[in-house]
Amino acid sequence: MSMKEILQDRFDELGISGYELTRRVVELRTEAGEETSIDKLKSSVAKTLKDPDGRRYSAIAEVIEAMGGEIFVRWKDYKDVKAL
Repeated sequence: MSMKEILQDRFDELGISGYELTRRVVELRTEAGEETSIDKLKSSVAKTLKDPDGRRYSAIAEVIEAMGGEIFVRWKDYKDVKAL
């Protein structure tokens, strides 16, 4: 399953709008002490859903967190490691 499919499936499962997802990302950034707004981020969030392979890791991680997820790395010869 591609990252695009993973993100889109979760987005559809939640039944939220792009506006709501952007609002959640703004909330996460605000909690981290960054000043931003929905208007500043709506394009970035939409592009992350549309083409995650062309986006920065941090943008993908924010969208995943905003949809209630976490990123894990699984080393095939080692163990699971929580990335966030």
